[in-house]
Amino acid sequence: MTQLQEHTEAKDVKAMGPYLVSENPPHYLSAVELADMPEMVRILNIDKEVYNGTASFQYPYLESHAQARIERAIGYHTSKGINTHWAMRTSPLGPIIGWIHAYFHEDVKHLVSPRTGAPLKEADVGYWVSPEYVGKGYAGRSARYVVQEILFKEFDCDVVKGEAYTSNIASRKILQGSGMKPEFDFRMSFIPKLQQERETCGYVAYRDSVVEEAVTKAAAK
Repeated sequence: MTQLQEHTEAKDVKAMGPYLVSENPPHYLSAVELADMPEMVRILNIDKEVYNGTASFQYPYLESHAQARIERAIGYHTSKGINTHWAMRTSPLGPIIGWIHAYFHEDVKHLVSPRTGAPLKEADVGYWVSPEYVGKGYAGRSARYVVQEILFKEFDCDVVKGEAYTSNIASRKILQGSGMKPEFDFRMSFIPKLQQERETCGYVAYRDSVVEEAVTKAAAK
């Protein structure tokens, strides 16, 4: 099955893409696919940059790791009808050069959205980019597009969060560039792949000032 056929068969799934993030340089986001697996494995074994900068990606990165991660992403959009895992690409059907995802919180401390009266809709974002494309803006543009255009506008989120190692200055700048501001400056978080705690910091973006005020008041109780 070709990538084009996979996109066609998934046409009823929301947010599959491809999304045009930038024309110059060419930058697209589209759903991750099993066809991305070989290139993903190659990229994540170039060096330990992604391993060192993320909480979950292993090194060496095996084909079984990539297959399991991509199959989880496909399983989610198949069961939920919405896609939340995108490959960064330089053409609509081009090879993967990076990854960005969103995870929704099913129950946010029983908070209610002041806009809808429904449970607060909150998501976390995470990402990585190939060492071959670091410093070219792909992670920053992807994060801003997913937060502002997909999560807030298309998915109607109330709150979007991101977390980084305190030592990962580049990732912290990406989160701030996406429209987030600091939520907490320091906490110790257990990292399963390391079997130890690391210093992390958190960032948050609110849909609007009304949501921010409501969440802030609830947190103070």
